[in-house]
Parts: sequence; structure tokens; C-alpha cells
Amino acid sequence: MIIRVPAIAFFVILYQVAFAQNLGQLLRKAYHSTDSANYYFGEAEKLVKTKADEAEFIFFKSVRATDFGPNDSAVFYGLMAEEKFKLLDDSAKLMFVYNNLAKSYQKQGLYENAISALFNGLILAESQNDDAWMGYFYQNISLNYHDFEDYEKGIKYGKLAFEKLSNLTKPDVYSTVLALNAVAINFDDWEKPDSALFYHFKVFGYKDQIDTLSIGFTYNNIGNTLLKQKKFKEAKSWIKRAIQIAKANFSGVNDISYYYGNATNYTNLAAVCYELGDFRQAESAFDSAFFYVTKSNSIEKLRDYNYHQYLFNKKRGDFRRALDFQEEYYKIRDRIFDDERAKTMAELETKYQTEKREKELAESRANLLEIKTREKQKSVWLLFTTLLAVASVVFTYLIFRQQKLKLAQQKQQFQLKEEISRIETRNKLQEQRLSISRDLHDNIGSQLTFIISSVNNLKYRYQAENQPWLGHLNRIGDFASETMTELRDTIWAINSDQLNFDDLRVRIFNFIEKARDTNPGLTISFNIDESLKNTVITATAGVNIYRTIQEAVNNAIKHAGAKTIAISIQNNYNGFHRITITDDGKGFDTSQVLHGNGLHNMAARTEEIGGKFSLESEVSKGTCITLLLQPDKITIKNKTHDPIGAGR
Repeated sequence: MIIRVPAIAFFVILYQVAFAQNLGQLLRKAYHSTDSANYYFGEAEKLVKTKADEAEFIFFKSVRATDFGPNDSAVFYGLMAEEKFKLLDDSAKLMFVYNNLAKSYQKQGLYENAISALFNGLILAESQNDDAWMGYFYQNISLNYHDFEDYEKGIKYGKLAFEKLSNLTKPDVYSTVLALNAVAINFDDWEKPDSALFYHFKVFGYKDQIDTLSIGFTYNNIGNTLLKQKKFKEAKSWIKRAIQIAKANFSGVNDISYYYGNATNYTNLAAVCYELGDFRQAESAFDSAFFYVTKSNSIEKLRDYNYHQYLFNKKRGDFRRALDFQEEYYKIRDRIFDDERAKTMAELETKYQTEKREKELAESRANLLEIKTREKQKSVWLLFTTLLAVASVVFTYLIFRQQKLKLAQQKQQFQLKEEISRIETRNKLQEQRLSISRDLHDNIGSQLTFIISSVNNLKYRYQAENQPWLGHLNRIGDFASETMTELRDTIWAINSDQLNFDDLRVRIFNFIEKARDTNPGLTISFNIDESLKNTVITATAGVNIYRTIQEAVNNAIKHAGAKTIAISIQNNYNGFHRITITDDGKGFDTSQVLHGNGLHNMAARTEEIGGKFSLESEVSKGTCITLLLQPDKITIKNKTHDPIGAGR
């Protein structure tokens, strides 16, 4: 039956949808904005009309404060959001609220409050049979027990997290890695280095499924374990790699995860340096560590910083400063660890376990009662059927039912065989891609590395002689380095059967940073519609888009002498995804230049993925390159590229 909506009702529905979209857009802008958050929150507040709108508004305020501070505001708005989502019976948002409250409490060292919030979230996740959220809560409980130095419980919940997350129907690989990390750091601080290293190195078993840039913390944590084993030089190598990875991941101002990670990285680096007797380098590392500790707003990181400063000053004989840092360290410990707090945390777990057992017992009783009721109903129904039915009707029904089940089973078997065949084909293709990428990396990559090293050795050996061919060596070295970069990008593309625009953004930012390093006066901006960030695209489309943008930027720098370059990716431009690369270079007469400067290659790459390529340029006024891409030809529908992450 078709229900016809009156015209007035239709316009009301349209207004409500548009209103909801505008509120959500403003709240997302408020969260991501560096210096205009208050403005966007003010504009969003004007659009709040319902209790659901109000709950969403408070929720975003709490999320913003959780990630960027202050912690007091994060807790204040988090508790408000908890009450509002309870009234709305919104379990999905409540689990986010409990997770964020735990983060804020943990930063302040209020571990009993953090544990309480996480157990509340865990109970809710169990009631929803949400294995993913159960895994996230187990993992964060493990981290809080670690920070509270209850390592045995930290290991217990870390292993529960790993079991849950690794056995999901669609495993959340990154969160699985975080669970391994939680187990490892508990073993590490429990002075069980062999077990810690076992779980740290187990992370690398997932290296084919995640980017190395996403596991920088593992390098630092391995270095930390080696530091405790007094393997200082080896530890220093791992920690420096962690710092390099953190730098590559830096997304800009207010990158809290960057500050949090580097607080640990530089504190550990300082420890290695003073153990090696390099006090000057240790002081420099401590200066960096203090900056990042302050930015991270973490009481745990401040505690570790003061402890290592105490050991450092004691080692170099500055006992007055050593005593000052020791006193600060004990103040923090006394604030965090006391008998009442430990008792409260123990009671919280006991309460959770008791409630869980009572719930299981109640469910068991309910199931038993349901079975008895069902058996009774079945008996009544059989009696009633026996009285009313005749033997011939029952026999015919049974034959028909059996035949129907047989057909259904055959259909299921056929579908299962088809699915197995598709999976086997996909696995073979993935194996081939991995084999090709390994060959490229191991063979061509090692040869390019040898060429670069050889050229650098020759330049170093003969640079004093000012030979004219040193310029040729420089060009060879630069070409080999550029080729190595291109090779890495190719391997990245081969290893990915799908990408999203955010992956492209990260790759393009890496390329932009290199362009800025070689051209100090250059300004490059990059903007992408929020709605496009998690849109999944094919690997072929991703590589062609990346190469086209790369070629356009190179042309603007090398040939046009541009000082400003703007890259923009827009959604729903007359039904297309539109990408523009605009520069303020010297421009050229398009009627005179048809195939120069790689224009033919850019057009060919765009056409290969079903897009349209256009170029506008005018002498002395710059150039604008436009790509119009059809969404259905480059995107992969009903796919999710970035899993939810939790913990640290």
C-alpha cells in the first residue's frame, strides 16, 4: 500500500533533515577547529531544538575537551552527556561517553574513576552483545591497571581484549595490535622483559595488514624494555625510529596522540643518553620531553619524566636537583597511589564480577523457564493437532517440508561454494601482490640503496677536489632518491586493494612536506571535504589521483616558479568528485603547449579511471588543473576502510 504524504508534511521532513545535517556539520567543525571552536559551538547551539540535539551538542563538547583539554571540562560535559543519553536510551553513544570519561580520568591519574567508567561501558557492551566494544573496554581497563601498577590484572584484561578483538567476524587489526601492546607493557613494568618482548614482536606479525607508521609506539616500547636490560645502544636505535615515525605521523597543531607518544619517546631517549654518559644530549632530550609532557596533559607521563630526571641528576652528581625531582615524583605517586584508592579499584572489579555472575544466573533461570513454557506449549499444540489433523494431511505436509528443506540446503551449499571460490581467488591475487611488492622492495630497493650509498661515498671522498663531475654525482644521487620514493609509493599501492581519500591525504602531505623542504618560500594548502575522508576507492584510482596531483605540483614548482599552490578535493560537484590544483606561477599559452610538462600523462591517468581532465592557464596569472571523477567508477560501495580504534 502506498502512503501519500501531504505537501506540508513533506516540506517539514525536508527541513528537519537539512537542520540535522547543518547541526552535525557545525559540531564537526567545532571539534576539528584549532582556534574557532567556540564560534562553531556557539552557532551550533542556536540550532539545538530537541533533547536529542542537546545530547549531541553536549557530547561533542565532551569529545573536544577529552582530546584537547581541559580535563575538568571533559569530565563535566562527559557526565552531562551520560545523563542525557541515558534518558534517550542511546546505548551506542553511551559507550563512547564512558570510553571518553575514562580517558579524561586516566590523564588526571584518577584511575578508580576511569575503571568505574570502563566497567559501566563493559556492562553495557555485554548487554548489547557487542564484542568489538567489549574488546576496547578490556584493553583500556588493562592500560589503567598498568598505570596504577597492578600489572597482573593489566595482563589479564589485555589478554581478554586480544582474544575478543582477534576473533571478531571482521577483525579490527589495529585494535588487536593495541591489545598486544597493553599486555606487553604490563609485562615490561612487571620486570618480565622476555614476555614483554614476545608480545611486542608479535605485533610485527600483522605488518602486512597495517602501515608501519601506525605502530611507532611498538618501536619505543621495545627500546624501553631493552633499556631496562641495559642494552643501551640497541635501545637507542629503536627509540630513535619511534621518534622518526611520530614525526612522519604528525598531523598539525593539537595532535594529542603525537604529544603523548613523544612524551614517552624523548623521556626514554634521555634515559638512554645519560646511561651512556652523554649528559649534554640527555639534557636536550629532557627539554623536548618536558614540552611534550606538558602538551599531553598526562599525569602518568609527568610522573615518568620526574623519575628519570631524578636518576639523571643523581648520576651526574647534582644531588640538589635530584632531590627536587625525587620529591615531585613522590608527590605524584602519593597522589595516585593510596590504600583507599586501591581498595576502591578492587571493590569495583568485585562488584562487576558479582553483577556479571548474578546476570548470568538470572539469564539461566529465564532460559530454563522459557524452555519449560515452550515444552508445555508444544505438548498442547501436538495434542490439538492430533485431534484435528488427519493422517493424510500430516503426511503430505511432512513430505513437502522435507523437500523444501532439501532445496534450501542445496541452495546454501551452492552459495557457500561460490563464496569459497571468491575468497580463494582474492587470496591468490593478494599473495601475488605481496610477492611482487617484496620483489620490488628486496631487489630493486636494495639496488637503489646501494647506488645512493655509493654516490654519497664518492661525493664525500672527492668533494675537496672540486671535480666538475661532482655535479653529475649530485644529479645521479637525487634521481636515485626520487626513484626510491616512487618505488615506495608503488609498493604502497600494490599492497592496498582499497584506499580512501584520507590515505591519499596522508601520502600527499608527505610529498608536500618534501616539496616545502626543498623550496622554503613555497606555500601549499590542501583541503578535502569531511564527507569524503573515509570514502573507499580502488587502488588504481588512488594511485592515478596521487600521481596526477604529484605531477601537477612538480610542474608548478619546477616550470612555473609558483610560490603558492592550493589543492582541493570536493564532494558532489554536479554529481562528480572534483579535484583542483591551482598555482600562482608564470602560466603559459595553452594553444602553444599541447603535450609538454607531463600534461599528456596526467590526462591519460585521469581518463584511465573514467574521469575528465581539463587545464586553464594564462601567462603571468597561473594555472588551474581540474579532475572530474565519477564516484561509481572509483569508489567501492558498502566498505569501511578505517576501523574504530580505542586505547593508546
